[in-house]
Amino acid sequence: MKKASPLSFVLIATLCFAASLHAASAEPKRGGSITLGISKELALMNPLINTSSTEARIRELMFEPLLARDLKGAIHPRLAESWEIWKDSKVYTFKLRRGVKFHNGKELTADDIKFAIDYTLNPKNGAYGLEDLSAVDRAEVVDKYTFKMHLKQHNPLLLTVLSEIRAFSAIPKESLTEGMRKPTTFPPGTGPFKFVEWLPGQRIVFDRFGDYWGQKAYVDRVIMREIGDNTVRFTALQAGDVDMIERTPYEWVQQIVEGKIRGVGYAKAARAGARNLEFNVADPPFNNKKLRLAIAHALDRKEILQAAYHGLADAADQRFPKGHYWNFDVPSPAFDQNKAKALLKEAGYKGETLELMGNRGEVADIEGATIQAQLKRIGVKVELKILERASALEARRQGKYMFKLAGGSDYPDPLPAYEEYACEPDPRKRRLNESGYCDKEYDALLRKAEAEVDQDKRRTLFRQIVTKLLDDLPIFAIGFTPRFFTFRDHVKGFVTNGSGDFEPWGGGLSHAWVDK
Repeated sequence: MKKASPLSFVLIATLCFAASLHAASAEPKRGGSITLGISKELALMNPLINTSSTEARIRELMFEPLLARDLKGAIHPRLAESWEIWKDSKVYTFKLRRGVKFHNGKELTADDIKFAIDYTLNPKNGAYGLEDLSAVDRAEVVDKYTFKMHLKQHNPLLLTVLSEIRAFSAIPKESLTEGMRKPTTFPPGTGPFKFVEWLPGQRIVFDRFGDYWGQKAYVDRVIMREIGDNTVRFTALQAGDVDMIERTPYEWVQQIVEGKIRGVGYAKAARAGARNLEFNVADPPFNNKKLRLAIAHALDRKEILQAAYHGLADAADQRFPKGHYWNFDVPSPAFDQNKAKALLKEAGYKGETLELMGNRGEVADIEGATIQAQLKRIGVKVELKILERASALEARRQGKYMFKLAGGSDYPDPLPAYEEYACEPDPRKRRLNESGYCDKEYDALLRKAEAEVDQDKRRTLFRQIVTKLLDDLPIFAIGFTPRFFTFRDHVKGFVTNGSGDFEPWGGGLSHAWVDK
């Protein structure tokens, strides 16, 4: 047998989340309960079939992935305490943490992980992670605490995929039968909370798992109540009917920040979404790079975000925020009206009206009006065109627009984020690349990144990719739009991650405690 040559080693680290913005300095207390108002309820009790982001967040109290990803995007141990990659990048060997218990008292072993992978790879089961594990050929048990994943082709995203339960979560062997979409209860997990009951339309209840392998939860119980309306959810918080809520409207958060609402704290999920300005670079007028650059230098990100998001969003010039593992210190167009005017002249702009498109139902009207005013200061005329989502999608896919406001995701890895700007065969039938950008040098860098699994080499390649994209400018990043948890002041120690998870690695509901 070929000897494994490790290409990537585990970083043994203890993750510490920053203290909550409103956390007290007192020592955490054990006991009590937290009631959380959520926007959407559970639909299924099969943890390998994920139907929404809310369901995934709920399940993270009970179930765990193999690996963890910290706030900056770096990969760390979780249920797997170490791993190594063979030379051909097609075999991964994982060593499981010993002594991890399921909620039924059984110890986690490699047989359980193989069962979860096999179940996910079986198309009859409709598992959400089937696509995420599409590069995996099979799982092999080596010994009680060691298993291998054999890949059909290399996949540089595999470790990132394994840091989320949407790929698969650890469950006991034979705890689900083939084709079982709707079990009557959850199979046991390994997470800090165990499932107690679900009364649809009323509540979901979880108790602290006393044999959890990591830091045990402080509270004895978490109760979740579905309250779909944002305002009703916040009113319930103010009335004391719930201790915490998710997705608090910006106008209420602003009042909390300004001290107008007392007795309520908040935690920020800084990267829940992203806002960008995207140019149609395949057609006039924005096939002119100097015109794109002129627009970029004329825009004040902070003013746009202040107007549309009450100043609660964070400006950014890349698809990943400053301080993130995949953010790079490379040149990008800065706000400079004099430079914008000079570039406008070089671009040959003659005063024609530029059409800015956005989706109805978002805040595109506010963002658009702010951009319109900013460009007017350098002598550019802008007409806003706010369309229904279906009409906007059709126009984007056919390339029938000049420039547009666009949303974005909190990507766990740069490859899917930057693959959106790879060349597509037909500029009138666009899929991901709605800008119509096509550059052979950029695509060649992407192909190298797709073939690389070494993280240091990947960083070098993505630095070049980001530099190229910022220079050609098919997209102008505006910033990240947050979501907020708000909570009564007796809830202490709660922090979330950039995506707004209930139970991010090293934080969340298991680290929260009650002081009353």
